[in-house]
Amino acid sequence: MIDRQNAINAIMSFLKDENKRIMLVRGYDNDAKLNTILSCLNEEFTKGIIRTSSMSDISSQFYYAFNKKVLPDTVKSTTNYKIGRMTVNINSYTTKTKTNPRGNENTFTLYHPVQTVLDDPKRYDEFLRDLKKSESSKIILSTTNEWSIKEWDIENYVDEIFFYSVENDNPEIMNNLRNNGAILQS
Repeated sequence: MIDRQNAINAIMSFLKDENKRIMLVRGYDNDAKLNTILSCLNEEFTKGIIRTSSMSDISSQFYYAFNKKVLPDTVKSTTNYKIGRMTVNINSYTTKTKTNPRGNENTFTLYHPVQTVLDDPKRYDEFLRDLKKSESSKIILSTTNEWSIKEWDIENYVDEIFFYSVENDNPEIMNNLRNNGAILQS
């Protein structure tokens, strides 16, 4: 669990740093990233917002990250959910909804996953506007399908970037990605 502890240290350091507001968490193990990010947020916050690109997929993403049912099969943006000690609102950043909460100094906003907007200029511009409107004290962007992202301009809009390596904790996923040509051999 060397890699997980490194990720926890980096995320907790970011959450405690008053001079940093937006963090990008990259890496190849989507489940480990989501689990670790939410575990860290649970240590620091009681309220938050999760902005997703697909409301229909979020429940299964949480299931795989925690290996248990965390959310109901159908997640609604009008309902608050209990995750650990946190109360969270989950909504889509890809749909036009006037009622999406913006947060405040006592909340976090987790954008998960963000890869679908990074390579689409129109959606990307809308995403950046949405990001600027957030009033949460801490914002974390989490990628999935890391190997498919071509454009990394988002790195210019964050205060910190952390690459969640799983070379030690999950070498099997790294071998599979290399063998399938998704990432380069090292």
